[in-house]
Amino acid sequence: MSLQPPEKLRQIKELLALTTLALLSYSSRSIFLADATNDFIASQKDLFIKVYFNFSRAAQHPLDILLVILLPVTWYIVLITKRKIPRIFFDTIGSLFVLQLLFSFVLVNALLFTRGASAKLLFGQIIAFIPVFAITWGWLFWRIDCQGREFPQQIISIGAVEGPASSFDYYYASVISLVNKGNTEFKGVTRTGRFLTMIHSLMLLDILGLFLARAYNLMQGTL
Repeated sequence: MSLQPPEKLRQIKELLALTTLALLSYSSRSIFLADATNDFIASQKDLFIKVYFNFSRAAQHPLDILLVILLPVTWYIVLITKRKIPRIFFDTIGSLFVLQLLFSFVLVNALLFTRGASAKLLFGQIIAFIPVFAITWGWLFWRIDCQGREFPQQIISIGAVEGPASSFDYYYASVISLVNKGNTEFKGVTRTGRFLTMIHSLMLLDILGLFLARAYNLMQGTL
């Protein structure tokens, strides 16, 4: 099936977002593996941190296939052959990143209460988590609110946008929600939308709390 220009542009923009997420996720795993020393992992009583470390080490090279082979081939199909990529491909990759977001969210919180975690490891994971958080939520809100629907903002509305919203508006609002110290730009219209925006707001507040907690610990000289 040949791509029409508007649909081709939509697939290119979504593929760009997913490629960016793949690069950020790879960087986050690399930072964690580099900063989490063997002594730190060996001394851990937190099972989740050990599981995450072992998963990151085991999955580092297999998941590189996503960057080295799968995504370049997908770009080739869209740009050169002009064939339509099935919706399930984008949803599968996006869903994997949503799951990774949840795992990373638990990790950055667990590390805060873990003895022996260095400041470099803590800040590295928080800083690596922020762009993944913004882009993943932007994709998720856009996917639920726009994909397959004639009119956007029927499930989730963006306060600063009047009229039809583009995918850029969802990513932009997700980033601005972080910059505005946890004041989300999203508002739920339906029950599903309200549930998602509630989870998003709670995670935003948690991220702000992590920064405040780290700043307090540094001021107290506990690290």
